[in-house]
Amino acid sequence: MVNGFIILFGLTMLYLSTTSRLKAHVDALVAQGILLFLICAAGFHHMPWFIILFLTIETLLVKAILIPLFLNKVLKKTHLKRDTDANIAHFYCLFISSAILFGGFMVSVLDIPSLSMINPMCFGIALATIIISLWLITIKQKILSNVIEFITMENGIFLLSLSVAKEMPMLVNIGVLLDVFIAIYILGLFVSQINKELGDMEVAHLSDLKDSENND
Repeated sequence: MVNGFIILFGLTMLYLSTTSRLKAHVDALVAQGILLFLICAAGFHHMPWFIILFLTIETLLVKAILIPLFLNKVLKKTHLKRDTDANIAHFYCLFISSAILFGGFMVSVLDIPSLSMINPMCFGIALATIIISLWLITIKQKILSNVIEFITMENGIFLLSLSVAKEMPMLVNIGVLLDVFIAIYILGLFVSQINKELGDMEVAHLSDLKDSENND
């Protein structure tokens, strides 16, 4: 059952690579948060109750509810609908993402003695998720798209932590959760300010920003 949830998590990255609708990207984050919760619930039910509570709050409340709500608020404020200016067509995005995800599956079936202590499926899909997220960041033009892909990369890192530790280190999770809050808060303010100043949300326009002292 856990492997089924992990595979579905990987398939959400294929969905992200084929759609330009930013609302659909946020919905994919909701799905990833729910799937991470189900992975934790199915694979870590033997752990102490306070760790299960923390994982529930981190995955279901923060990743599946609070962060998507915040991003939806930014979408409404900035009136963004789509990111149609990617440097590569959606078909090729799907092909490349599928190849990366297939590579993750191949890693999961390799018999490597040094990886015997980890969940191979979890490790392979997490690695593929991180690589796909980094690649999508490089080809997307809208700043908000980059923010969303950053969050999917963090979800991949969270899944990677599940694969390498049978007992989730609480301090590591708190650190990851704090990073997410700081990143979303700062980037949300950043997105709003750029929209006010430039009236556009493309990464290329960041080069137009200059220090006020240089303009004097």
